[in-house]
Amino acid sequence: HGVHRATVTATASTKEKLDWLLSIPNGATHTVNYRTEDFAAEVKKTTNGKGVDIVIDFVGQSHWARNIESLAIDGRMTMLATLSGSEVPSVNLGPILYKRLRIQGSTLRSRSVEYQTELIASFRDIIDKVTSANGNGSIRTYIHRVYPWTEIQDAHHEMADNKNSGKIIVEVV
Repeated sequence: HGVHRATVTATASTKEKLDWLLSIPNGATHTVNYRTEDFAAEVKKTTNGKGVDIVIDFVGQSHWARNIESLAIDGRMTMLATLSGSEVPSVNLGPILYKRLRIQGSTLRSRSVEYQTELIASFRDIIDKVTSANGNGSIRTYIHRVYPWTEIQDAHHEMADNKNSGKIIVEVV
């Protein structure tokens, strides 16, 4: 199971990325290809019709309706980015009301340096607890590829073409 024994359903666009997500220790327990499958329907199957308690969304517009459909009663969606767009042309507010959903947005860009500093300090405390003898293991940053500075355009294309699983690093020497 994922973090704190949670069942984690992750979405990606290729079989390679889905396999990678399943291979991460304490990571995804289920994966769905959002390009070829209806992830809301898959979530309903894997949760016996209940839906998920939490959706963390980086996509926005194109996933909005399925994210709402995926959420359980009293579920919460946190939006961290809007990669497919920030405007949803037609929104049915009904499910938000009758499922008592909480929807919040968050970004660090608009936060003060003081807030960001406090957040980093609190993460350090959490990471210490998770990675200590009482925790459940290590936290890793997954690196897709390291590029030399001279290949920064290739690195950008790799990211723009959505080919990476993990971080792309460009070395400045």
